[in-house]
Amino acid sequence: MNIDAIGNCILDESRSDGDLRSALDAFAALCAEVSDIHPDPGFSAWAGDTLLDTGVAINPHAAAHCVMDYQRSVTYIRGVYAALVELRQRFPGETIEVLYAGCGPYATLLLPLLARFQPGDLSVQMLDIHQRSLDSVHKLLTHMGFGHRAITTLQADACRYQHPGKLHLVIAETMQKSLEQEPQVAVTANLAPQLTPGGIFIPQAIEVSLWLTPSPIRQADDATAKQKLRQPMDPGYRLATVFTLLPSQIANKLNTAQCDARSCPTVLDPVTVLIPPLASLKQLTPTLITQITVFEDFTLGNYESEITLPMPCHGLPDLTEGDQLRVSYQLGSYPRFDYELVARTDCG
Repeated sequence: MNIDAIGNCILDESRSDGDLRSALDAFAALCAEVSDIHPDPGFSAWAGDTLLDTGVAINPHAAAHCVMDYQRSVTYIRGVYAALVELRQRFPGETIEVLYAGCGPYATLLLPLLARFQPGDLSVQMLDIHQRSLDSVHKLLTHMGFGHRAITTLQADACRYQHPGKLHLVIAETMQKSLEQEPQVAVTANLAPQLTPGGIFIPQAIEVSLWLTPSPIRQADDATAKQKLRQPMDPGYRLATVFTLLPSQIANKLNTAQCDARSCPTVLDPVTVLIPPLASLKQLTPTLITQITVFEDFTLGNYESEITLPMPCHGLPDLTEGDQLRVSYQLGSYPRFDYELVARTDCG
């Protein structure tokens, strides 16, 4: 299957899940053969990762493995294509300037789409902090016949990169579930203000909510969770939205972020959540659940992707009715959510 056929299959919403998986497997195999970078699921290995002061940039082999997160890849590719079509309507006659930040070794979210556009339609900057990923992208572009397109590569930190011209589209998917570890927030805060008016940032929104979920989820590892993709499940009880990442707002939020008095990390949007009276409370686990709006109707919900798997809130005591839990998003070299029991009501 060539790159045109792969792209056509992914964009065809009538195709079965099996067809889509086969297309993405073919894409990964093609990219691995050309670049000699093979998908590696060993996210916890850390070897080759780049540790930034804003989060962890995973290594090229781990980034390549993201292709195998099928629903995630399909939804993002379709969302990117819909955004490009929309931008060509918003800016008729203009070359659409695209920045793909954290493109990885396969440029997965854009490469299957290039054949659908004429050479003058797009001007693309592929950005990654790992030169090996960029070398891989260059090989793939040449092999697939896109070497003559207006596509350049640049080694840089997306958290600090300043584009010399205007940008119509920014693609930045640099995250793990519940916005932990990777620098999605910092990347968005830096790049979103660089969009031209009317431009589009992908993803459009990321919402993390606090739930009380049935306790078996406490033992569920990623392998188990992946088997449950798209299967009905009892989500439990939704308590509150604890953080929403909107490209249009995040830069201002960072400018007004507070320093936490306990350990002095920078924290965003602290939320105090009241634990409700539930008869089944002892059987429920506080859990973060992520929802992603890639573009308009292209969304990823709970269990639909590795980056939307529920994440139990570790390190908390057993909660009781009336407890007040302070939840905040903590920036730094390992971004994550922080929890603090700030008040406990004595109901006895």
